[in-house]
Amino acid sequence: MAYRILQLLFLTIVALPTAAQQDTTAYHLKSVEVFGRPAEVFAAGSRVTTIDSSYLKIYSSSSLADALQARTPVYFKSYGVNGLSSVSFRGTNASQTAVLWNGLNIGLPTLGQADFSTLPLSGIGEVSVQAGSAGAMYGNGAIGGAVLLNSPTYNTKGLGLELQQEVGSFGRYYSNGSIRFGTDKLQLAIGAYRRTAENNFNYTDISRFGNPKRTEDHAAQKQYGLTQDLSWKISPKTSIVLHSWYTEADRELQSAMGSAQNNAEQLDRNLRLITALTHESNLGKTDVKLAYFKDYLRYTADATNSLADVQTYQLQAEQTYTKGESWSLRGGINLQHFVADNNGYATTEHENRASVFALLRCDPTHNLDLSLNLRQTFVQNYNPTPTPAFGFNWRFFQHNQHQFYLKGNVAGSYRVPTLNDRFWVNAGNPDLKPEQGWNYESGLRHVFVSGDKLLLETEATGYYMLIDDWLQWAPDATGRWRPANLQKVRSMGVELSQQVTATLGSVKLNTSAGYTYASSEQVEVYEGQGDKNKQLMYVPRHKGVFAAGINYRNWQLNADLNYTGLRYTSNSQTTSLDSFMLLNAVLSRQLQIGPSRFILTFRSDNITNEVYQTMAYHAMPLRSYTVSLRFLIP
Repeated sequence: MAYRILQLLFLTIVALPTAAQQDTTAYHLKSVEVFGRPAEVFAAGSRVTTIDSSYLKIYSSSSLADALQARTPVYFKSYGVNGLSSVSFRGTNASQTAVLWNGLNIGLPTLGQADFSTLPLSGIGEVSVQAGSAGAMYGNGAIGGAVLLNSPTYNTKGLGLELQQEVGSFGRYYSNGSIRFGTDKLQLAIGAYRRTAENNFNYTDISRFGNPKRTEDHAAQKQYGLTQDLSWKISPKTSIVLHSWYTEADRELQSAMGSAQNNAEQLDRNLRLITALTHESNLGKTDVKLAYFKDYLRYTADATNSLADVQTYQLQAEQTYTKGESWSLRGGINLQHFVADNNGYATTEHENRASVFALLRCDPTHNLDLSLNLRQTFVQNYNPTPTPAFGFNWRFFQHNQHQFYLKGNVAGSYRVPTLNDRFWVNAGNPDLKPEQGWNYESGLRHVFVSGDKLLLETEATGYYMLIDDWLQWAPDATGRWRPANLQKVRSMGVELSQQVTATLGSVKLNTSAGYTYASSEQVEVYEGQGDKNKQLMYVPRHKGVFAAGINYRNWQLNADLNYTGLRYTSNSQTTSLDSFMLLNAVLSRQLQIGPSRFILTFRSDNITNEVYQTMAYHAMPLRSYTVSLRFLIP
């Protein structure tokens, strides 16, 4: 394992290290480039990563979990090949990550998290990731980080069409189609996808004597989805957009090795609707968003039948005033209303939440960017303290093609107990306190630009985070599992990254890599004995990625290497999962026939046949192959 870590460090520091795929055109413009990146405008001093749009196209048949796992050094924990997939930022857990779609939180109020395995890349136009606390910007749950999803933007003239068919190992089939129509004032796009897989892969059963070979026979899945994006420019200063996103996932949940087959299945149906009005005037930009989300989950097993049906209504209004490239001020309000039917609750639960926020971005000079944000949230019986954030980017040295930046950020965050935490019959605890967190980070960044031929970005960040009243389900004195504010957790670590983009004649090369070291430990225990000063369960200390892509005329080759270090499967550090490294590659060829294009893609995942687990005793597939054909007009 030590050899692999040294290999990864070499790739990260000496070769071509970042997890970030960022817009590089800004460096050829003015020095205040961040104003061109919406996810970063009010996040001075924070680490914000944007996944390259060409990568999202190549992996359009994958889930969001697959894309983030391959391109960012965050850790995903999956209960098998198609089970619940949850994310871990900077040593926190899944419920401490906010997931927003077009600026609104889509995390389930019952579970407090989003299942990334049910979030397809199809229909998503942009994916950004902000590491560290961001409660002032994104509200509830943004303790460890935030994942920001946006619908595609279109500039179609006339009619456009895209069709895709994919076939792969283990009975995998994927079909996708979209149609677009656009004029100077109207843009309309409708897309649909279908993905099925038997997932009948072979694995080694390490729970049985002799480690026999077995074939997974209960992990089939069917997923469907529909997206619709409408943009109507009513006048030069006023526009309306309507985004619709429906997903349905019907899947068999594979049992853990050594356990009896309980025929577990899960059905998820998620409908998300957003309509937004944007108006520009002398007072700035006005944005008003109305949203309706309906999330249905049914879990069945031999002796279990669990149903949850949650409706969410949201209203968010913002006013943004920008003074050239000097400063920008945004104020707003967010209102939420939840209606939750769950057969684990005594009755239907209703809850109202509200928050007010103010975000300030100020660039007093061309070399200094500042942000100051504040949010106050109001929840029935659970009112967190105000969450501020202050950050800066300071370009302290510039000479010829080199630029050096010092950055820093201090931010608060919070998480309100979930509805399950409070209302589950014979287990919920209405006296829970909200989690409260503070994140401190600082780092150095170097940018080297050589015209349009070469861009090199290197960044190193250190962070320190304290989270108080950490919520955890644990057995009480009677042995009954209940949620409680059990502990204070300290997370600290280092993040290294680098990106290179180069153009050599007809060849375009881009490489990126990132490495994180995360120490996440309990420092105080409020109930029970606890395990102080030991690494939390399923938090790898070492995590890294390396990706490379090369474009030559109509050929494109991409590869990514993903390393995950040892993870403990108990807070006492008595059991663990071995480290693993995954290698994936994609080769594609584009054929131009008049105005139309055919793109043929060959892909292989887990090329080295690595045997690994992200959750104890849940088998993952070995090497697999996929062939895809896309047809695009124009």
